[in-house]
Amino acid sequence: MADDRMSGNEMRQRLRWGAGIAIGMGVGVAMGSALDNMGAGIAIGIAIGIVFAIAIGSVGKRRKPRGDDESADEDDSVG
Repeated sequence: MADDRMSGNEMRQRLRWGAGIAIGMGVGVAMGSALDNMGAGIAIGIAIGIVFAIAIGSVGKRRKPRGDDESADEDDSVG
């Protein structure tokens, strides 16, 4: 029997794309209604949704500690 459960990474990926699409489509429909052009509004909403999905995904990534790179340079310059 295959393991049908999603990994944590896949679940987070799906969540961020879902949230991005939901935000983008909401903004897109509102802009389309305001501009009286639903096609343009939805296109703008898709672009905004992609930006939000990428932004949501980059928030959780860990950064490399700054102390590791700078401490090696400081030791070499002394002396």
